[in-house]
Parts: sequence; C-alpha cells; structure tokens
Amino acid sequence: MASKITIISLILLTAILFIAAPLFAIEPKPISDSELNQLLENVEKNFSKVKTLRTQLIQEKNISLFSETITSTGLCIFKSPNKLRLDFIKPFKSSLIINNNQIFKYEFFNGSWQKLNTGNEEMMLLIMENITSWLQGRFKNPDLYKIRAFKNEKVSVLLTPKADEFKKFVSSFELGLNRGMNGLDYIIINETKNNYTKIQFHNDEINKEIPDIIFEGSNDKPHSVPQW
Repeated sequence: MASKITIISLILLTAILFIAAPLFAIEPKPISDSELNQLLENVEKNFSKVKTLRTQLIQEKNISLFSETITSTGLCIFKSPNKLRLDFIKPFKSSLIINNNQIFKYEFFNGSWQKLNTGNEEMMLLIMENITSWLQGRFKNPDLYKIRAFKNEKVSVLLTPKADEFKKFVSSFELGLNRGMNGLDYIIINETKNNYTKIQFHNDEINKEIPDIIFEGSNDKPHSVPQW
C-alpha cells in the first residue's frame, strides 16, 4: 500500500511541476512604437559616449546539418566611427577587419598567417558595417530593416531585413542590450535554414587608447594586438 501511495504521489508531483512550469517562464513583452522611439533615442545617446571598445567574445554557431554547436572564443576591438576587428583565438585563429569601408580577412594555417579572399565581400561588408553601427547605438534604418523591441529582464532589439536579396542570407538580427543600456550583451544572426550565429560579449573595456595600426590590412598577416 505504501509503495502505491509513493508512486501516486510521484505521479501527482510530476504532473504539478509539468503544469506549473510555464508559470515561471516570463515571455518577453513587445515595446510599443512610442516607447521604441524613446528607447532608440536613449540608446544612441548612451552608446555615442563609447569611442573605443575592447571586449572578449564567445561565438556559438549552430548549423542545422550538425547536432553540436561550434563554439569559438576571441575578442572584438572597435574604434569609432568605422574601425572594427574580430579576432578568433580558439579553436582556430583568424582575424576579420573593417577599416573605412575596406574589409580584410586572415587565417592562421599550418603555422603561418594567410590573407584570404572574403568571399561574398558585399554581404560580409554589409554585416560588418552594421555591427559597427550597432556598437554606436544606431539601430534604426527604416530603408533596410523592420525594427521591433522586447523587454524582459533586459531589452532586446529585433531587426528584420526588408530587401529580398538580403533575406537570402539573413532572416533577422537580434541585439541584446546590457543593463546599463550603453552596450551590447550579444548579437544573434539568424541565417537561413535554421542556422544561426550568436556572439556574446563580456569583460568590456571602454574608451581605452587603441592604435590605428591594428586595423590596417596591407600586410600578409594582421598586426598583433596589445595585451590588456
């Protein structure tokens, strides 16, 4: 009899937990148009104070053909208004640089650096230029995106491309704002066929001196980045 009561109790407890679980899940609430306009003004004002940024990053790339997420670590270096460098350190070494509308790509292979063709340079440049704009708090581009925002514990901004040509590569971008509303916690690039890339930022250093030379791309290898 005791064992039956125990089994029934476990079943009831499992049912209660299953039913109650959604009560604890807080869905992000959409922000109204009037709130959105005010949010965008405040964000751009706050972000404009960031002239340079050095931050570590973790990139998670999910490809639907594979069961595991590919995780990479590295760093992001930004200098206003249009210099950006993404370096990946593990599990491979590579560098992607944008400098005044020029883009450079390097990869460390067989013990040495190689300068690579960027592939679809127009699309790559567009995405890198967008990241540069976002790091300055400039999210609103009505010609390019439909924009919405959601609020839970933090605020996220969703940008949906309008151009069909753009939609072939990216279905949307999600930008997560930090608690201070003066920087990004993450960027999610939702690609086609359920593929996505998430870049999380942490250990930010703001408005430190950054030499222009690290954004130059004329050499066969990227200039080394000073430690911090």
